[in-house]
Amino acid sequence: MEEKRLEHPEERQDEKQEKKKQYPVTRRDFYGCVIILLIAVFLQGMQTRALIRREAQNMNNRCQNIESQMWNSISNIQDGIASSLAEADNPLQESSVEIVAANLKEKKVTLRMTAMPKEWKTGDTSLQFYLSCDGGEKIAVDAAAGADHSFTAEKEIPFCEVAAVTAILQRGDTEYPFDLGETGVSGAVYPFFSGDFYSTFTWTGGGSEASVSGNVEVEVQPSDWMMQKDKGLTLKNPTVEIYVDGKRVQKHKMQAEVADTTFTRYTYTIEKAFKVKEGQYIEVYFKAEDENGLKYTYLVDRSHVTNGDVETAEPAVPAADSVQEGRLKVE
Repeated sequence: MEEKRLEHPEERQDEKQEKKKQYPVTRRDFYGCVIILLIAVFLQGMQTRALIRREAQNMNNRCQNIESQMWNSISNIQDGIASSLAEADNPLQESSVEIVAANLKEKKVTLRMTAMPKEWKTGDTSLQFYLSCDGGEKIAVDAAAGADHSFTAEKEIPFCEVAAVTAILQRGDTEYPFDLGETGVSGAVYPFFSGDFYSTFTWTGGGSEASVSGNVEVEVQPSDWMMQKDKGLTLKNPTVEIYVDGKRVQKHKMQAEVADTTFTRYTYTIEKAFKVKEGQYIEVYFKAEDENGLKYTYLVDRSHVTNGDVETAEPAVPAADSVQEGRLKVE
C-alpha cells in the first residue's frame, strides 16, 4: 500500500511564490485592466445612447409624418365640407363675369355678368347684380331674364385694377345673396411689356466717371383680352430713349422682330457710349404708338450710379397714371 505524502505548509508557500515569479502581476497591469474595462463600458454606453437617440429621432419623424398626414386629412375634410356647404347655399347653377369690350384710349371696359338660378318660378324670380371697383361703392345693375332662364346684364365702367360682383336672387319675399368673385380689369386689357437694359460700364477718373454701352431689349405681348378676341397688336415708331438725371442723352429707333405669334421683340445696341458720373440716375424708356393712336411709355430700367457700381432704383413713372407696377404709362 502506497504511503500518502503530506505537504508541509512551508512547501505550499514556496510553490505559490514560484508561480508568482513565473506570472508576475504588477500594479500597472492591474490598473491597465481596470482602465480597459472602463473604456469598454463607456464605449458600450455611447453605442447604447447613440442607438437610443437614433430610435428616438426615427420615432419623432414617424410621429411628425403621422401628424402631418392627419392634419392634411382634416384640412381636406374641412375644405370639402366648406365647399359642400357653399355649394348647398349657392342659389345659382352657374355664373360668370367677363370683359366684352375695352376702349384703351378712353380707359373704359364693358363687363357682362351672367347668372342662372338652380330653380325657376315664372313671375316669381328676379335677380340684381352689384358691381364695385377696387373696393369702392357698389353699383346696382338690373339683370334681364333670357329664354333659358338665365339673367344677364352689361355695364361700362372706368378702368380699375379689380372689379368685384355680387348677385341677389329674389324668389317672392326671400333674397338669396351670392358672391360671383373678382376679375382683373386694367391688367387684363393692357398689353404686357417686359424688358432689360444690358449695360457695360468702363470707368475712368479713379472710378468717378464711366462710359456706358450695351443693348436694350423689350418684349410686347397682347393682353389676355386681346388674345381671347383674336385681336393683334401693331406698334408704330418703336423707339428707345435714354436719360441721365432727367436729361435725354440718346434716342434711337428699335428693330422689331416677331418672335412668335404671341409677342414681338424690339432691340437696340448702343453704337456710341454715353457718359455718367457717380451719383447720377440712368433711365431707359421704350415708346411706341398703336394703330388707334394710343401712346405707350414703358420704363425699361432705372438705375443709380454709385461707388463705381450700378444699383436698380424704383420706377419713376407716377403710379396714378400707370399700370403694371408703375412702369407702363398709356395716353
